[in-house]
Amino acid sequence: MLSIQIVIVYIFNIYTHMKNLGELLAKSWLNKTLLNLDSLEKKDIPSTRKEAFEAQNFFYQSINKKTVGWKIGAVAKEVQEEEGYDGPVPGKIFEDTFLQMNTKIDFNDIPHSNLECEYALKFLKDSKIDNDLEKNLNQIKLFTAIDITSTRYEQTSRDKFNKLVQMYLGIADHGNGGRIIIGSEITDWQKKGLNSIKIKFDINGDKSEPYFTGTKRIHPLKSLKAFIEEFKHQNIQIKANDYLLCGSLIHPYKIKRNDYIKIEYEGLNKFEIKIK
Repeated sequence: MLSIQIVIVYIFNIYTHMKNLGELLAKSWLNKTLLNLDSLEKKDIPSTRKEAFEAQNFFYQSINKKTVGWKIGAVAKEVQEEEGYDGPVPGKIFEDTFLQMNTKIDFNDIPHSNLECEYALKFLKDSKIDNDLEKNLNQIKLFTAIDITSTRYEQTSRDKFNKLVQMYLGIADHGNGGRIIIGSEITDWQKKGLNSIKIKFDINGDKSEPYFTGTKRIHPLKSLKAFIEEFKHQNIQIKANDYLLCGSLIHPYKIKRNDYIKIEYEGLNKFEIKIK
């Protein structure tokens, strides 16, 4: 009897502590403040993938915003090994974070942000997240996309943790979500050599081609498989017109105030972003 009580108390403690982190993160995003992790108890910090998702779920419940899909980062095994992660970094995306292809962004709205070029899958019908999802590719469209990742953690307090715990904290913070830009549809995408498309940058006149090649360059179908593997046992559904951002195709760029960023997906479309 005593052992059962101990287990119940343990489960309750995990529940309440992850609830604390999720609610504090939601409050930080709503109030545009930073969360100093030094102010939390050790028990509030997720130490497993399961706890990270528990905190993430409390975040969504607390922030109470409409979501329009998911994002999944760090899909490549090579990236996971380099960073010391135990899997990809998923999170939901909010409807009110979508921006136009040519846009201006207030630097204060995207603290500690990186810019990532991605592909985005768009699902045309309600579907359960299971192995059948990747069999109905005629019900999925593909777009170019920009993911501006961000966080509401005070960075020096986050940097004290090892890379694995930082990843768990990123999952708790809705997968390091920030702002999303959906570009043009890529027609006949299943027939195109998506991994060979060049991505060109012009940042304040400094031109580069920072796109990944080789095993770091993740095809959107591989991201879809990773997404399914992460959630297929959780009875979660994708809704019609939801997106899945598929992970970065480039070395992430750390955004600076007053940046003027031009991006070209060669042969597809262009983006312009002004940071003010």
